Amino acid sequence: MAAALTTLLALAVLGGLISAFFYLAVLFGGFGALILGYLAPLPLFAAGLWAGASVALLAGLAGAVAVMVVSSGSVLVPLTYLVTAAAPAVLVCRQVLLARVVPGDGPEGGLEWYPPGRTLMGLVGMGVAALLAAAGLTLDQPGGLEGVVRRILARIAEPVFSAQGQTAPDPDAMWMAAALPGLVVVSWLTMTIVNAALAQGALMRFGRNRRPAMRLVDLDLPWWLAPAFLGAILAASVLPDPLGFLALNLALILTVPFAFAGLSVVHAFARRRSARVPILIGFYLFLFLFGWPILLLVGLGMIEQWIGLRRRLTAAGPGQEDE
Repeated sequence: MAAALTTLLALAVLGGLISAFFYLAVLFGGFGALILGYLAPLPLFAAGLWAGASVALLAGLAGAVAVMVVSSGSVLVPLTYLVTAAAPAVLVCRQVLLARVVPGDGPEGGLEWYPPGRTLMGLVGMGVAALLAAAGLTLDQPGGLEGVVRRILARIAEPVFSAQGQTAPDPDAMWMAAALPGLVVVSWLTMTIVNAALAQGALMRFGRNRRPAMRLVDLDLPWWLAPAFLGAILAASVLPDPLGFLALNLALILTVPFAFAGLSVVHAFARRRSARVPILIGFYLFLFLFGWPILLLVGLGMIEQWIGLRRRLTAAGPGQEDE
C-alpha cells in the first residue's frame, strides 16, 4: 500500500514539474517555446487519466509551486497556471473517469461511462465563468472589460506602429477588442480538449488508459444549447454595451460545442467509407490550413442538433475502429 501511494505521489510530482516546465517555457521566447506553453496541461491530463483526478490535483498543485518558485514568489503567475491548466485537467479527469454498472454484459464490461458531451459542457461552463469573472473584476475600470482590452491592445500595438514611423491607433478603433475575450476562451477550450485527447491517446497506446476511447460520434449536446446560442446572438445584436459585449463573447464561447458536434458528423460520415483515414486527414488539413471552415462546422453542428444528421447516416458496423 505504501509503495503504491509513493508511486502515485511520484507520478503527480513528476507530472506537475513537467507541466510547469512547459508553462514557463514561454519565458524563453520562440515558436517552440510557445508550443510547449500550449502543452502545459498535457502531463496533468496524462497523470490524471492514468491514476485518477486526485493525482491530477496533486500534479497541478506541484506544478503551481514550481511555477511560483521560478517566478520569484509571484502569486498571479501560479494562479493563472492553476486556472488555465490545472483546474480544467482536474475537472475533465474527474468527469470522464466516472462510470456506473449497467445491467447486462456490454462491450465495455457492463460499465456506462460519463457522456463526453457533458464533460465538454463542463469545460464550456468554466469558460463562461471565466468571462463573467473577468467582467466582474473590471467593473470599476473605464469601459469595463472591453475598455481594459482596448487599452491593452493599444499598448501592444504602439511600439509596432512607432517602429514603422506611424501613429498608433486610438483604443476605441481597436475593432478586435470587442471579440477578443471570447476568442481567448475559445482558444483555451480548444487547446484543453486537444491536450486531453493527446493524453488519452498516448495512454491507450501503452495500455495505461482507465477509460475506453471517447468517440466524437458519441457526442451529444443538451437541447437548450441552440436556443441559448441564438439568444446570445440576438442579445449581441440589440443590446448596448456592456451587455452586448458580453453577449457577443458568450456567443463565441458557445460555438465550441457546436464545432465539435459538426466534427462528430464528419467522423460519422467517414466511418463507413473505405478511405476513412484519408478523408479525415484531408479534412483536418483543410481545416487547419484555411481556418474559415470552422464556421461550416458550427453550422453543421447546429443542424445536427436540430435534425440529428448522425442518425441519418449508416451506423458503424461491428468491428469498426474507435476514433
